[in-house]
Amino acid sequence: MKAIVVPGITDLNKGDQALVWESVRLIEDTNIFDEVVILSNGDTNKERDLLCSQTQNNSYKLIDHILKHPRRGLHSKKDNIKDSKLTIIKQVYYSIKDYFSRSLLIKVSQNLTLVKLLFSKKTYETVSYFHSADVIFVKGGGFIHAYGELRAPYVIWFSLFYLKLAIKLRKKTVVLPNSYGPFQGLLVKKQVRNVFEKVDLIFARESISYNSLQSILNNEVFLGKDLGFFLNADTAFDVESLLSKYSLSIKEKIVGVTIRPWRFPTSNNPEEAYQNYISSIIYFTDFLVSKGYKIAFCNQSLGPNSHEDDRNAIELVYSKYINSKNVVWINENLTCKQLKSLYSVFTYFLGTRFHSIIFSTTSMIPSIAIGYGGNKASGIMSDIGLDNLVIPIEKVNFNILQSMFLELESNTDSIVEKLKSNQKDLVVNRESIIANVKRICEL
Repeated sequence: MKAIVVPGITDLNKGDQALVWESVRLIEDTNIFDEVVILSNGDTNKERDLLCSQTQNNSYKLIDHILKHPRRGLHSKKDNIKDSKLTIIKQVYYSIKDYFSRSLLIKVSQNLTLVKLLFSKKTYETVSYFHSADVIFVKGGGFIHAYGELRAPYVIWFSLFYLKLAIKLRKKTVVLPNSYGPFQGLLVKKQVRNVFEKVDLIFARESISYNSLQSILNNEVFLGKDLGFFLNADTAFDVESLLSKYSLSIKEKIVGVTIRPWRFPTSNNPEEAYQNYISSIIYFTDFLVSKGYKIAFCNQSLGPNSHEDDRNAIELVYSKYINSKNVVWINENLTCKQLKSLYSVFTYFLGTRFHSIIFSTTSMIPSIAIGYGGNKASGIMSDIGLDNLVIPIEKVNFNILQSMFLELESNTDSIVEKLKSNQKDLVVNRESIIANVKRICEL
């Protein structure tokens, strides 16, 4: 049997990379597939190399993606918080063009002769591979959500494209553990319902998303842990040498930190909200230094666009500490497995990027989560029993971060026990996901 994992790989985002790699490992562990391939990503040669090279270097097989992002691989650093008018105009143009082109592709996709006649060679070859595949898997993650913004209908259509193609070709479809919701905006719920009610097997990765999706569907949704929980660290990676490069020692008290650009879609003043977030991190960093900690900012995501490039946020904070021996920026492009090895030597962790929190907590590191983009942070932290250690990015301020960190220090032992207890459930949970996948695929 053949399987395809969609949507495309994003090596620059280490959480996404972990989800794709773990999706492949889980599918292979069913022992019923002879071949598992991943969709590539990137709309220019340079972008493709950045987004796919680590995956290719780890011997995964890729096929070409066939739905470009409206940005077309062009990323301005100025657009990391708010798109310029010109950028918006270009994206609207490409979105309209892609919507009609790819809607036609889905309509004629059963007829490969027409696909070959009407579309590019690359598109024909990928659609042909879909024809030969038995099951299409949607990797784990959290991409089905909308906040009522004007672009919400297209964002959801874009996110559901490969599922629609698979359903049109009558392929079995499995959505691995994802977060879902909110579903705000014109036609958002309708699109999600119309597609997901035709999916053969659906997993939610936490209870909030489970309830959110189940409330709009008639078919059953199953709970399964985020696949990032199952990621193994790179035991061959020399963490001590990396720390030494940045004048740190494994023996020191280090707080790892991930932050990110964010557009605050529900705010009336996104720029002010973003500045408040950055300022709160700076005040919190000063507080940690005063308590004798070293602080290590880490790149959890470096793209694919400026809004997803954590370095744009880290620069704003780190510029205040360039000459400090207590605050460092581990400015590296590590794999997800290497990052997990790095996080495992920290004393505590503050993570905006949620998979940085998963990497740290599965390494038994007490952590505070800053939640954004749907239900993933609050849902998963609640399921671990640590909902008191997550704060929405819109509500971040220094006083709350300080209070949460003091709680982290005071309750370190009990928090670690909760993390250990959660770890014990992972093997059983993964085996349950595999069993459900086999049940559907072997029908």
